[in-house]
Amino acid sequence: MQENNQESAAVFDHLLNVQKESPRDTKNLIFNTALRLFASSGVENVSMRDIARTVGIKAASIYNHYTSKEQIVEACYDYFLENHDSTRLNKEQYTLVLQNGTKEDVINVPNDQFPKEIEENMLYAMTVLFSRMYTDATAIEKYTKLMDHSMNFLEGFFETGIKLGRFEEFNIRGVSLLFLSARLFAAQSVTIRPEKLLDLGLAQQDMMLELINFIPFKY
Repeated sequence: MQENNQESAAVFDHLLNVQKESPRDTKNLIFNTALRLFASSGVENVSMRDIARTVGIKAASIYNHYTSKEQIVEACYDYFLENHDSTRLNKEQYTLVLQNGTKEDVINVPNDQFPKEIEENMLYAMTVLFSRMYTDATAIEKYTKLMDHSMNFLEGFFETGIKLGRFEEFNIRGVSLLFLSARLFAAQSVTIRPEKLLDLGLAQQDMMLELINFIPFKY
């Protein structure tokens, strides 16, 4: 128990250090602080007063920017979905990878890869969304949308790879579900052990690289 508490404290110290590097715009600072508190402690365990105290403003001042805690939580969901879609390769881009890339390049296309400047925020926002997808109707709606988009992307990617002759024929739906399930398993594990949050990116990458054995490459 002491070891877990020390790990959690170390992660929270890291979150606060990152916060200090965030833009000083008050609304952004409130959002970034809330995002990290929600991810490390759980939405239910964080109050508006907690957020205001960590930011360093009066509790009443936070309502000039957000009307409720739930509005901040929904902003976390939207932040993740909007950036997730915008950072994904489009068909023209992944077609070039399929034509010219190595096996490792190809297998990394379905992996979540975010620009360094938003990578940690994306991991925190994902944790907030996934931790509430069984209890919050809005989270369920956003999660379902994310899964639909991800499956459409994976199926389109694998179908294009087969048409280009990069892959042998295989069960596109089944392999797409396998890739998606592996990524979700890594993400869900963080909702159980938030102190492992910063390891998530590497865990997902390792799982994607293992899945290379399930893809029948031609070259």
